[in-house]
Amino acid sequence: MSDKLFGQPPSGDRLISPARRSVKILMIGQPDDVEITIARLYHCGFCRVEDWSRPLPYVQIQEATVREPGEIMRIYKRSMSL
Repeated sequence: MSDKLFGQPPSGDRLISPARRSVKILMIGQPDDVEITIARLYHCGFCRVEDWSRPLPYVQIQEATVREPGEIMRIYKRSMSL
């Protein structure tokens, strides 16, 4: 398997101390849909509900997603089935 799958940064990027590294999961949607998705992730054992931030207005998302050197972003879009 490629080293990139195991967290090796692309050449030229500054290494970040392992103690400071984190993955940010950003969920944007209608309030009910976001809450339902968080509950489903909890029931799958993926996360604890209390580990999510309080709901933020869309204008505060930029403040909550300050980029660290070398970070990339991927977005997964999935339609809700209600």
